[in-house]
Amino acid sequence: MAPPWRLPRVLVVDDGEPHAPIDGLPTGSFLRDLDLTTLVSRASAMHGPWAVDVDSIRGLHPDDAAARFVVERLGAAVVVSRRTTVAQAAAAIGAQGLLAVHAFDSTGLRRIAKAGSPPREIGSLLSPGLVLPHLRPDELAVLPRPLVGHGLITRPADARACLELADAIVVRRDAARFLGLALRGASHASSQTLTTIPIEE
Repeated sequence: MAPPWRLPRVLVVDDGEPHAPIDGLPTGSFLRDLDLTTLVSRASAMHGPWAVDVDSIRGLHPDDAAARFVVERLGAAVVVSRRTTVAQAAAAIGAQGLLAVHAFDSTGLRRIAKAGSPPREIGSLLSPGLVLPHLRPDELAVLPRPLVGHGLITRPADARACLELADAIVVRRDAARFLGLALRGASHASSQTLTTIPIEE
């Protein structure tokens, strides 16, 4: 069985700005869509736990060696990949490995269901995360835990609904700020529409 989620329940997409704490909301960082040189630079500036989508890093072939590089050399706490072996390699050296799952295509929920039980040492990252409250119990049950929702989470109410079902979510910095306000009781924040996260095609 995969270890329980011990990181912050909100991961903020890295936008190149210095990591700034959000009042009332513990957060980590999520790195993706970077070239390898930028990844190394951003990783060296991280002050808290961070995750990386290795499939999206230009100049880094997503294999077992990549998992070892981002964990052992750069300090990644979470490694996301569509390749089960990459997520397993990260888990084997003490990081959290997450299998990237797309809810609306042939590589998504049906693939996992047909494949049977996934490796027990890895969790999953579901895109778009906003579908989480709309999944049937049997669909949720096939997703490996820990479960992280990623994409189209645009309002604090959406974030709260997803966090009731998932171990963590990934949002942009402005979304995290509004969520922090909402959690502190700022009722006006719950009606704001937040910037979403582009989902990889």
